[in-house]
Amino acid sequence: MSKNNGLLLRNEIWHMRFTVKGVLVAETTHTANRREAEQILAKRKAELIRDVVLDDKRMVSFHTAIALFIKSRGTASAKNNAEYNLRQFREIADKAIKQVEKHEIQAVIEKRKAAGIKLSVIDLHIRYWNAFVNWCAIQKYHNCGKLENVKPNAGKTRWLTMEEQTKLLAVLDPNAKYRNKSEYIAKCKQDNYDLTVLLLDTGMRFMEAASMLWTQVDLDKRHIYVTRSKGGNHTTLTITARLKEIFERRKSNGSDEIFPTKFGKNRSAGWMTPAVKRAKLSTINGNVTPHVLRHTFAATMIQNGMGLGEVQHLLGHQNIAMTTRYAHFVKQDASDKAAAILDNLNQLSAAYANK
Repeated sequence: MSKNNGLLLRNEIWHMRFTVKGVLVAETTHTANRREAEQILAKRKAELIRDVVLDDKRMVSFHTAIALFIKSRGTASAKNNAEYNLRQFREIADKAIKQVEKHEIQAVIEKRKAAGIKLSVIDLHIRYWNAFVNWCAIQKYHNCGKLENVKPNAGKTRWLTMEEQTKLLAVLDPNAKYRNKSEYIAKCKQDNYDLTVLLLDTGMRFMEAASMLWTQVDLDKRHIYVTRSKGGNHTTLTITARLKEIFERRKSNGSDEIFPTKFGKNRSAGWMTPAVKRAKLSTINGNVTPHVLRHTFAATMIQNGMGLGEVQHLLGHQNIAMTTRYAHFVKQDASDKAAAILDNLNQLSAAYANK
């Protein structure tokens, strides 16, 4: 290998390697002819300089742009969500962002589909990609444009009945009888029990609850101050009686976090699946995950007379359209009237037949 003014000879082919505005450009010229390689190098440099000066577009590498976008997200949970959904696109080789082609981005999505990833998850990847594109436009970075959202398969919203909630909490109760009791297992069960109650009584997303700090809790006013992981908006929730007992018991943990973990790592929800199995909860209508507890909160509120607008506020949805997925839980007066009409008609029919 030899280097000559931004050109490197590798396996008898000349490669370009130079920087423009701090962005490393490493590309092949696809030629073994040095003079041709020099002409290609000069043309490529001129193109990049024109992009910066005339088009007023800032130069940045693709992976760097993703990292900067993630860093720009407000909260730790928002950063984690962005990292999870955008890391799929890092499969594309790092290069000047202008060189990333639309078909490369689409190929990542198609690969996820072929791997059997749920459409709802893939749709979330796309939404984060499109948010990244919007951010690039604001930063005056080149980008290859947005992707079309996919439509996840419509399915039933899984939620827990009161009986199912009781069964789940029973298997998580650290005071219940179970095999191989130990102080460590009892602590884990207590954490999982307390976290489950918090999710059921607030409708918070799992990471919103698991990463809560004591500064978000006012026991005197019985308030929880939630910074939403999606959208970054804020919600004030009222603490229920059983949740107040849990907070008062946990207050002495000596940590800034309500649910501290070893080495400060994000809390996992891996305990949920075995707990569901022990509680013998049905999965016919969908798996029971921590997010199902959020659905359960919403369903419970609506079934007991709360309006969709109020539930939207409690869940921290930015758009009422996100809350309408629970509209089928709304008690329909028309259905009651229909049943009453049919009951009256059936009674008249029976009386007429008995004459």
